[in-house]
Amino acid sequence: MSILKNKSLDKDVRWSWATRLIDDSEFYIEKAPLSKPLPGDLGLFRVKEIGYHQNIVTKDDKKLRLYENDFFVGVFGNRYATDGFEGRVGKLDKISMLTAAGMVGTVRYKHRSMKKSTKLVFQGLLIDKQGNRINLKELFFHESTSKPAPKNLILVVGSGMNSGKTTSASKLINGLSKEGLKVAACKLTGSVSNRDKNELYSASADYVIDFSDYGFPSTYLCKKEELLSLFKTMLSDIEKTSPNVIVMEIADGILQRETKMLLTNKEIHGNTKGVILAAESAPSALFSSKQLQKWGYDVIAVSGAITSSPLSSKEFTENSEIQLISSADAGIDLSKSVIKYIKK
Repeated sequence: MSILKNKSLDKDVRWSWATRLIDDSEFYIEKAPLSKPLPGDLGLFRVKEIGYHQNIVTKDDKKLRLYENDFFVGVFGNRYATDGFEGRVGKLDKISMLTAAGMVGTVRYKHRSMKKSTKLVFQGLLIDKQGNRINLKELFFHESTSKPAPKNLILVVGSGMNSGKTTSASKLINGLSKEGLKVAACKLTGSVSNRDKNELYSASADYVIDFSDYGFPSTYLCKKEELLSLFKTMLSDIEKTSPNVIVMEIADGILQRETKMLLTNKEIHGNTKGVILAAESAPSALFSSKQLQKWGYDVIAVSGAITSSPLSSKEFTENSEIQLISSADAGIDLSKSVIKYIKK
C-alpha cells in the first residue's frame, strides 16, 4: 500500500472541495477493495478523458483546470440532475466526475444537451493505518437527539432544476439581513458543490451550512429516516445561533424522490412557517403551488426564473392569487413579503 499525504494543492494530487472536512494527515491506498465503495467513501482517481467537467474545485475553494492524467482525491456519491447527469455509486471500471467539487460515480443518464462526462480511472480507496476506509458520512454525521422547534423556518423549493431556487434564497437572505434580521441559511438536499454555499455567504447570512458539512456527498437515494435525521440535526445546530429567520433550500423539484419525501412528511410540515416557490414557467408555477397547498403549506410568494419573463409572469398572475415577486432585484420586496407574513 502506498502512502498519500493530504495537502491542499499537492504537486501530484489535488484534493477536491468535497474532501475539505479532512484534516491534514497521511492515508493509505487500498488498490483492490474486496467490496464496492459506499457513498461517502474517499478515493484516488486519474483523469482519463476530459468531457463536461473541465475543472475541479479544490479543498481551499480554488477552481483549477483539469488535464488528462491528473490525479485527485474525490468522494463516491449519487447524483440526480434532470438537466445534467444521473449517476450512482457503481462499477469501478466505469466512473466519471459527477460534480466539479469532486463527487464521482457511474453515469446512468444524461440530458441530451450535455457533453459526455469526464472519464476517470480508479486508483484505490483511502484507508487509515488500521485499514479502515475513510468515509465522510461515518466521520462527520452525528445525529442530534434534541427536538428542535424553529421559530421562523422558510423553505425555498422549486418546480424543478434550474428554476431559480438558490437565487431566490440568496436574494431573500440579503433582503432580510438588510432589514436587520439575523438569518441562518442552509441547504438540506442536493449534490456537493461550493457554489451554493458561496452564494449564501455572499448574501450576508449570519450562519451557513449544508448537507455536505455533515459528510454527505449528496442526498440522492438516502432513506427517509436518514433525511429526517439530517433535517433535525441541522436545525438543532442552527438554533444554537439564535437566528430570527431560517431560510432552508431543498434541491430539485417538488416531484423529485427526496424532495417529495420531505415535503409530505408531517414533521417537516409542522416545523415550516411558509414556502417561497421558485418556478421557470406559469404552468409549472401553477401546478407546484397547488401541490404545495394540497400538502398543507402556505405559499408566501412565487419567484425565480419565471419573473424574468413578462409573458410568463402575466400568465401566472391571471390564474393565481399568490403574489409573484422578482428575484432579479436586491430581494427587498421578497424579504418584505416574508416579514409581513411571519408577523401575522
